[in-house]
Parts: sequence; C-alpha cells; structure tokens
Amino acid sequence: MTKSTATPASIRLAPPKVRRRSAGEGSVYRDGSGWRGAITWTDPDGTRHRRVVRAATSDAARDKLDDLRRELRLGTIEPPGRKLTVGAYLATWIERDRNRVRPSTWHSSEMHVRCYLTPELGRLPLARLTSADVERALGTFLAHGRPAGAGRPRPVSPATALHVRATLRRALSDAQRDGLVGRNAAGDARPPYSPHRPVSYLGADDVRRLLEATADDERGPLYALAATTGLRLGELLGLSWQDVNLIAGTLTVRQSLALARGGGYTLAEPKSARSRRTIPLPERARAALRRQRERQDAARAARGTAWQDLDGLVFTDTVGRRLLPETISHAFARARVAAGIPRVRFHDLRHSAATLMLAEGVPLAVISEWLGHAGIAITAAHYAAVVPALRRDAAAAMDRALATGDAR
Repeated sequence: MTKSTATPASIRLAPPKVRRRSAGEGSVYRDGSGWRGAITWTDPDGTRHRRVVRAATSDAARDKLDDLRRELRLGTIEPPGRKLTVGAYLATWIERDRNRVRPSTWHSSEMHVRCYLTPELGRLPLARLTSADVERALGTFLAHGRPAGAGRPRPVSPATALHVRATLRRALSDAQRDGLVGRNAAGDARPPYSPHRPVSYLGADDVRRLLEATADDERGPLYALAATTGLRLGELLGLSWQDVNLIAGTLTVRQSLALARGGGYTLAEPKSARSRRTIPLPERARAALRRQRERQDAARAARGTAWQDLDGLVFTDTVGRRLLPETISHAFARARVAAGIPRVRFHDLRHSAATLMLAEGVPLAVISEWLGHAGIAITAAHYAAVVPALRRDAAAAMDRALATGDAR
C-alpha cells in the first residue's frame, strides 16, 4: 500500500524565496531590439544614477554589465551628464581652499595647480583619472620640468614632484568626500624616488667667523640670534621686545611674519602649536639683543616723529618698519661672501645651531623642542648625517664609563 503524497489542506507551503539583487548588482533582460543590462547606484550625496548597456546576446550584456560594476568599484564610472574635468575641478577647489590653509600653503598649492597639474592633467575627466595618469605626469615633471605653456621650463626636483603630488592628493581627497570620485588616484600613485639630501650647516669655526665679521653690520644681531637660537626667519622678523626678557635670559616665540591672504606680509601665529615656545638665551644671543636695542633706540631718537614701528618689533629698518624676508636673504648672501665662509642659505643658520647643540651632547628631544619641530622624528631625519659621528662618541663614552681601574 502506497502512502499518499498529497499535501494536507491544513499545511500551506511557503512560496519559494526570490533572491533580491543587491544595490549595484544590475539586471539583464530582453527587449524588442536585443538584450539590455541595467545598473543603478546612489552617490554619497543621495543622487541616484542608472546606466544601461545594449548587446546582441544575454552573455554579451552580462559582460558589459560586469565592466560597469568593475568601474563602479574602482570609482572610475562616469555618471551621465557629469563631464567635469580635472582642470575645472581644481579651479574651483583651489579657491575653496584659500580660506582653509595658511596663506603660504595656499600660494604653494595654487602654483602647483597653475604650473603643473592643470597643464598636464587638466583635460582629463575627473571621474576617470587613474593612478597611472598621475604617475605619468610626475615622470613628465621630473624629465622635462613644467609642461609646455606653463611658464619657463626648468628642472623639477623629486622633492618638488612630491609636493605637487601632495597637493593633488589633498584635492582628490575632497573630491572623494564630495562623491565626485570613488578613489584617490594621487594617493594610489607611487611617489617618485627622492634621495635623502643632508642639510647644509656651518661648523663652529665658520659660525664664529661669521659673527665676528658681521659684528658691526646693521644686520649682525639678527645673524647672531639666528645662529645661536635656531629661530626661523619668520620668527625672528616677528619677534617683539615684549617677548624678550634679557634679565631672565629667555625668549618666547608667539608670532611670526608670514604671507598675508591679500598679498604682502602680516604678523600671524606660529606655524604649529609646537612652534609656540620659550627658550633660554645663550650669552652671545643676549649680547646681540642688547646691541640691537641700543642701535634701535639711537635710530628712534634720530628719526623722531618719522619713526613708524607700531608693533614693537626687535628687528626693523631704519625708520621702524618691518623687514622683508627677501631683503634679509640678499643681505646675508653678501655678508657670507665678505666673511669668506662656505655657501649656505640664511635658513642654514638654523641647521647650524642644531648641529652645534648635537655635537655638544644636547639630547635630540631637547633640540626638537627648542627648534619647535612637530616631533623628534623630524629632528632625527633632518640631522641623520650628524648622528653617526655622535654614536661613535657615545660608544667611546661607554668604554670609558665601564673601563676598569687597571685599564685606566
């Protein structure tokens, strides 16, 4: 006797489950003219898009749909009607960026956009920019300098190429946040090789020769303070007398002469929180500041009502106005030649101060705080060429410390 296979009326079978397509999976269907594949997706800003492909067979439609899905994952798919080029995007981005960064940073970024990125990549669709495009552009900059029509061609160092890539990376990060691209092509691009270039600095003998040769120079106190404290040029030119305590022998960095948004220079906060600092003054620095105060008092008395110093700055011109960085750089170049010391920049006086402290055994952490670096790793990277010699001195000191009485 066979069992009945009929389903009792009291038992209802659940309908077969239909698998729902996930977002962005797409569908393939047939219409009167052949096969179609459709895919839909939603941008981060809520905008919905739909793309349709056509093919003669279902397999061909699925292949085209797979290509679309791959582009969607990579972020290179271009929505209908979106024809934004890299150049057009950068033109609006750089203006938005004006009020988000320091003026000096913005001027550098604007130059990168105008002289490098727009001429080389500007015509490409933003949504289809790839890391290969960025790498080819960086290679062009290294091989040929600025693109044709972007100004006078000149060699581009690997460091400059890295800075240009960093600017594009920032711009594309904002584009990615705004849903204009799915990935950051500059972030994915491999950076060019940039060999380590050791810093230039003066040894103790050359620093002494410079200070002696410029003792009577009107800019001598400025050079002396730079070489003995390691302050940046902007910090020196923004230094006010109220931040100097000659009795206690300290100096506080609380402002700096920096580029202004509308052009020219202005007094601004230091470049970072670590740059705001108080340091003790070496005796040579104190003597230089006393000499500067005497000269400035004499100039103020001689000028009378024509004296224009409204900020109480330590270093001014003969009528009390702010000194410009380029003026100091040119004056220092002449003073260096007259003193017969090696070719260095004014900024290398900062490196000289750090190197002299390292040579005298000052801990790297103390020097990092003294210079206002963002961290000790930056200080170590800057002065890596000096550290090996100091390590040898440390090894010799360890031998001396552990030497037995007989060995001594």
